[in-house]
Amino acid sequence: MKKEQVNRMKKSVIVFLMILLLGACSNEKEMVIYPGDNAESLKPIMQKQESIHGYKGVINAKDVVVAININRFDRFHKVKIEKKITKQIEKQFPDKQVLVTGDQKILWEVETIIEKNLKEEDLKKSIEKIKSLSKEET
Repeated sequence: MKKEQVNRMKKSVIVFLMILLLGACSNEKEMVIYPGDNAESLKPIMQKQESIHGYKGVINAKDVVVAININRFDRFHKVKIEKKITKQIEKQFPDKQVLVTGDQKILWEVETIIEKNLKEEDLKKSIEKIKSLSKEET
């Protein structure tokens, strides 16, 4: 009886570890642009970036704000990655101010905007808040 219980526990642990391993190796990028009507022109730029594993962005009439999740080993080149992506987005949106950052606090602010589904005036205020946050030094 005890051998059966031990064998079941071993099998359970093996199955659990396999599920954990497969979940940790997920290669999906988390990609969100708000509002969605402007997303199509930004998605191709962001999807070809190999140094990031996700992004969240907000676009309004004057601004494009993109918070990126930089891959672990690429974080040493964070500024270079941000500048490269910024240049590519500026080519696509020459009439808008572009902010691309790997800063976590900016990512949280962008997530808040997306969750709240802010309208144009509130969106403009939130983007101004994000711009001021990006200028702060941590």
